[in-house]
Amino acid sequence: MGRLIELPEKNIDHNNVDTVDYSETAILQMLKELPDACCIFKVITDPFGTVRDMQFLFVNEKYASLVGKSTAELNGATYYSTVSNRDEDWIRLSYQAAFMRQSVINRTFNTQFNKWFEFWAVPVYKKGYCAYIIHDVTAEKRKEETREIISKSNNVIIECAKLLSSNDFKKGVKAALKVLGTVLKADRVYILEAKRGEPGEMYEWMDRQSGRGLPSKKVFDQFDIFTMWNKQLEGNNIVIIEDASIIKDLNKAIYDEILSGNISRYAIATLNDKKDIIGYLIVDNYTPNLDINLREVMESVAIFISEELRNNNMAKEMMYMSTHDVLTDLGNRQAFSSTLRMLDGMKLPVGICFVDINGLKEVNDTKGHDAGDNLIKDVANAIGSVFKKKYCYRIGGDEFIAVVPQIEQEHFAALSEKLRKKSKKIPMAIGAIWQYNPENIEELVNYADQLMYNDKAEYYQNSKDRRH
Repeated sequence: MGRLIELPEKNIDHNNVDTVDYSETAILQMLKELPDACCIFKVITDPFGTVRDMQFLFVNEKYASLVGKSTAELNGATYYSTVSNRDEDWIRLSYQAAFMRQSVINRTFNTQFNKWFEFWAVPVYKKGYCAYIIHDVTAEKRKEETREIISKSNNVIIECAKLLSSNDFKKGVKAALKVLGTVLKADRVYILEAKRGEPGEMYEWMDRQSGRGLPSKKVFDQFDIFTMWNKQLEGNNIVIIEDASIIKDLNKAIYDEILSGNISRYAIATLNDKKDIIGYLIVDNYTPNLDINLREVMESVAIFISEELRNNNMAKEMMYMSTHDVLTDLGNRQAFSSTLRMLDGMKLPVGICFVDINGLKEVNDTKGHDAGDNLIKDVANAIGSVFKKKYCYRIGGDEFIAVVPQIEQEHFAALSEKLRKKSKKIPMAIGAIWQYNPENIEELVNYADQLMYNDKAEYYQNSKDRRH
C-alpha cells in the first residue's frame, strides 16, 4: 500500500511586492500598446462650470485611426476642433468622470462605422481630467442580437404551435394568424387552400386599419395566382418578395389588379402534404428589419399549419363520405334522413321530387354493370343540375329524391317540368309534389313516391303497348 506524501506549503512573502516606480515614458508606452483605443482629456469649462470642450493630452494610434486623424494632430488639440464623427454624449460623460469622479461604462452604435462600441470614461490624475477606453463590441453585440432574434422567433413558433393544437381548426388558425400578424406588424396574414390546383377556402387575419382595401378571395379567383406564386417559389418552401413592383414583368395583370397601391412586399410559404401543395401561407406588407427571423418563423409555422390542415381535410373528407354516395356524389340515405329530421315541424314551403330509373335491370343484364353505373350517374347529374346537388340524394340502387325547402310553388313546378323534359332522353319515372307547410314531411315524401310509381306504371304500360 502506497505511503501518503505531504508536500510542504509554499511560503509566499506578501510583503515582498514589486514597488518599482514606472516612468512617465513607460506608462505612456503601456497606454500606446493597449489593444483598445484610448485617450486622456483635460475638460475645459467656462467660469460657470459648464463644459465647453475637451483637450487631448494623450491618444494612442488605435484611437487616432478611429477618428481619422494622426496622433500628432490630436495631442494638444481640442475635441470639437479635430473630431468630426464625435459622440455628443462624451461631453456629459466627461464631466461626470472628470468633476464628479464617477466611472461610467456605456455602449453606443456609431452610424458612420456601422459598429457598436463600448467605452469607459474614468477619472484620472486629478479633478478636471478623465480617460476613455473604447472597445469594439460589434461581434459580441451581433451575437446578442442573433440570440435574441432566435429566442423571439422560437417563442412565436411555439405559441402558434400551441394555439393550433389546442383549438379546433378554425379557431386555432385564426389565433395563430393573429399572432403572426401582430408580431410581424403586417397588414394581413392569410391561408389560401389549394383544391386540385384551384383556390379553396381562405382564412385570414387583417389589421383593422391598414388591412382595409386589400384584395379579397373573389379577386384571387379571377387570376391564376397559384402559377405566379409557384414561379416565385422556384420549388422552395418559402419566398420573400421585398419589392412587389418586380411582379410587373412576371404578370402585369396581377400586379395592376391585386398588388398596385395595396401590397408593397409579401412573403409566401407553402403548406404541404408530402409532395403535394395543399395551400399557401401569405403575409402582406410585413414590417422589415424586425427583431425576428421572418423566414424561419413562416417556414416553421407553415409546417404546423400543414399538419392541422391535413387533419382537417381528412376529417371533412370522412364526414363527406359518411353523408354522400360514392358513385354519384349526391347525398346518401343517412344525409336524406338527417334532412327530414331537420325539416320536420318547420313552417316553410317544401318541394319533393322522387325519381326512379326506368329499365336499369335491363341495362345491367344486356350491357353490363358499367353501363348501368353510367346510367345511374346520368340520372344523378340530371337531377343535380335541375335542383342543385345539395338538395339531391341517392336513397337506393335506382332511387333518387330531391328535397327543396324555401321554394315557391311556381318555381318548383318549373324545375319539375324541366326534369321531365330530360326524362325523354334519360329513362326516369318522376313524382313531384309541393306543399306550403307540411305537417308531416315523411307523408309528403310517401306521396311523391306514390306519384313516381304511377309515372313508372304508365311508362311500362306504354312500353308494353308499343311492343304489342
